[in-house]
Amino acid sequence: MAHACSKTFLSLLNSLLIIFGIALMVLSFYVYNKYHSIQLIIGVIILAFFVIFIGLLGLIGSVKRSKCALSIYIILVGFITIILLTILILFCIKQQWLINNVINNYEQFISNPKLLEDEKNIKVARDFLVKLECCGFKETNKPKEIFNEIEFCNDMSQSKPLCDEKMKDNLHQNLVAIITIHAILTGLGALACIMAIHLTCAANNKTRHTTFQSRYR
Repeated sequence: MAHACSKTFLSLLNSLLIIFGIALMVLSFYVYNKYHSIQLIIGVIILAFFVIFIGLLGLIGSVKRSKCALSIYIILVGFITIILLTILILFCIKQQWLINNVINNYEQFISNPKLLEDEKNIKVARDFLVKLECCGFKETNKPKEIFNEIEFCNDMSQSKPLCDEKMKDNLHQNLVAIITIHAILTGLGALACIMAIHLTCAANNKTRHTTFQSRYR
């Protein structure tokens, strides 16, 4: 019964991984059409092949009870799970530091004179800050090149929240979502390793039992 549960779980999980890998392949063409970045599409395609490879290893190992496929699968998934767990711990411990660092870096970025010379970059930064509905970092409507063109920042009858606090709330929500996803992926990775180890041990026991029976017949 336990063997059947392990086999079913691994088969379903790795089938989903293969589907996800194929979806990434399709996404890579969308990314290329939108951003025209060959480096980005190559990165997405490599990630897709890696995901499909792991999914195939796990699927073959669980269906065929291949010790070789399961062993490689355990090593790869175990390594990825350790990385995910490390990132999860860092996110939890350094959450406030990450938020403050991102805000400070973004403030320096939009205050950079080179950025403010490019109208396209100004528009991208302005559109992002319009969505946040904020006006300035530490000081209202600074830098002027960006915030003076935002309508509600020039409305004296409205209060103008600074972007520091708005970004803190936004980043905190995003980090909570990222931490939750990492926790789920870490748990699934650990569970997949346990199930794969269980199937590998079962395959070893079956081989020993068959060998034992063949010797004493």
